[in-house]
Amino acid sequence: MDNSKYKQLVETLKGNILSGKYGNSNPFPSVRSLIRRHGLSNTTVLRALDELVKQGLIFRKQGAGTFVAGRATARKIGLIVPGIAVTDFFKPIMSEINRLAHEADYELHFGEVWSGVREERTAQAMELAERFVAENFAGVIYEPLTGPAGDAVNPVILKMFERNKIPVVLLDCDIVPFPERSRWDVVGVNDIEAGARIAKHLISAGARCIHFLVGKIGPITYRNRLAGAELALKHAGVKMPNSGNVLHAEPDDLKALKRYLKRQKSQPDAFICSNDAIAAIFKKTLEAAGLNVPKDVMLTGFADLPVASLMTPTLTTVHQNRELLAQTAFRRLMDRIREPDLPPCDIFIPSNIVVRESSSRTKTTTKTKGAKRGN
Repeated sequence: MDNSKYKQLVETLKGNILSGKYGNSNPFPSVRSLIRRHGLSNTTVLRALDELVKQGLIFRKQGAGTFVAGRATARKIGLIVPGIAVTDFFKPIMSEINRLAHEADYELHFGEVWSGVREERTAQAMELAERFVAENFAGVIYEPLTGPAGDAVNPVILKMFERNKIPVVLLDCDIVPFPERSRWDVVGVNDIEAGARIAKHLISAGARCIHFLVGKIGPITYRNRLAGAELALKHAGVKMPNSGNVLHAEPDDLKALKRYLKRQKSQPDAFICSNDAIAAIFKKTLEAAGLNVPKDVMLTGFADLPVASLMTPTLTTVHQNRELLAQTAFRRLMDRIREPDLPPCDIFIPSNIVVRESSSRTKTTTKTKGAKRGN
C-alpha cells in the first residue's frame, strides 16, 4: 500500500471537512465515488476513512453511508481544571491534552481558573463554561469543582453543556460520591480500590490503629479513598476507635492534631493522607507533636508527586499515570464527539502502590534503596 497516497487523501478530505465543503447540503462522498475521483484502491480509501473516524471528523453507518460529525467544523475543545490552582498534579495532564489536541487539529482553550480563593475559582469556572457554550465548542474536559459550592455549581455547568449538546468528559472524579453515579463519562483512578490497597499495605506492615487526615473541604476523590480504606479495615477485622478515626483538619493545624490525639485511647500507628502534598506538610505537624515517622507512626500519601520521593523519609503513595489519564480522557472525548449517544461509563486508569520508607519500621540506608512498587 502506498502510504503517501493514503496520507494525501486523509489531508485532502480533512481540509474539505474543516472548510465546510461537506455537510447537510453537500453529503460526504461514498467510498465508490472517492475511488473513482482519486484513482485509488478500495483498501487505501477505507484506510483513509478509518483515520478520519479516529480523528472524530466523520462517522459511518452500515448500510447508510459516511457522514461528517456534527461538530467536526467546531475545532475547539475546552478544558476546565480548577485543581490547577491548588496542586501540581494536573500540570502534566493539561500539557498532554494540549499536545493531543494539536495533533488532532483542535484548538485547546483552558482560560483562567487560577485564583487561590475558592469562591473566585468557582466564578471563573462558570464564566469559562459560558464562553465555551457561546462559541459552540466541540467538547469539554471538566474537572469538577470541590466543596459545597462545587456541589451546587457542577450540575449547573454540566446541564448548560447538555442543553447545548456539547459533549463532556469528567476528569479525575464524578460529581457525586460513590455509590451514586452521574450521567457523564468519568476518567480517573478507582479511588475506592486504591484506598483499600493503601489500608491493606499498612496492615501488612504491622499497623493496627490506622487513622485518616482529610481536609475540611476536599474533592470526592478523597471521600472515595477514605471509603475504600475503611472497607479494607473492616474486612481485615481491624476495629475502629469509638472516638472516630478521621481527623478533619488542615495538615499544618498542630492544635487540632493534639486535641485529636488526646481523644484517642490508643495512639495512632499510621495515618493515611489524601494526597502527597498534604502528607508532606502533615509529617512536620506530627513531628511538632512529638511523633516520629515512621518509628512512631507510619504515613502514606496519594498521587506519587515529586515531593513523595524527596521527603525524608521518602513517602509511600499510590502512583497515577497522568499521561495515560490525559490520553484516555482525550480519546473518550473524541468518541463522545463522534457518537454523542454512547452510554456513559467509568474508565479507570491502573494504579499501584509505591512502597517507601514512611511505611516501614526498618531503616534503609538510602532513599531509593527502599522504594518498590506493588499491586
